[in-house]
Amino acid sequence: GPMSSERRVLYLVDGTAQMFRAYFAIRGLTNADGLATNAVFGFTSMLRKLLEEEKPGHVGVAFDLPGPTFREAKYADYKANRPPVPEDLNAQFPLAKEVCEGFRIPVLELPGFEADDLIATYAKLAREHGFDVVVVASDKDLLQLVGDGVVVLNPSKNVRLDPAGVKESFGVPPEHVRDVL
Repeated sequence: GPMSSERRVLYLVDGTAQMFRAYFAIRGLTNADGLATNAVFGFTSMLRKLLEEEKPGHVGVAFDLPGPTFREAKYADYKANRPPVPEDLNAQFPLAKEVCEGFRIPVLELPGFEADDLIATYAKLAREHGFDVVVVASDKDLLQLVGDGVVVLNPSKNVRLDPAGVKESFGVPPEHVRDVL
């Protein structure tokens, strides 16, 4: 059709990481009932900016679900050194999902998988279906996905990284990110 010349682009947002970022960046924000709203406020601001500036035709937001992941089943010490999620951050995840619903943005979540696993999987599927992919994340882990048709957009620094950008900012090309981490 008339749209066929236009590149189809899928934006995949790491919702969990964005919530963590906002939680630690913005302090002391609560609603009238004393419920912390700092993370969901920062998350919503990021999402609105993304929608306004990028005008994505296709977008999804991935979240971790509580509970063990397939990695923890495999490697006992995985996540062993990670502190528990602060309770007042945990309480904001349902709100972030409501925000996504309000924007009519699909929430991507699956028991046993983390947000970045889902993003990696959807990115691969999207490429197989002829989409370019923009991963919206500030997490270094996701730089390893950058490559043919896949870039990372870091919303906090407002930079878009292709393979050359990953090498420049992180010191190694995407295929070596994992080794460094």
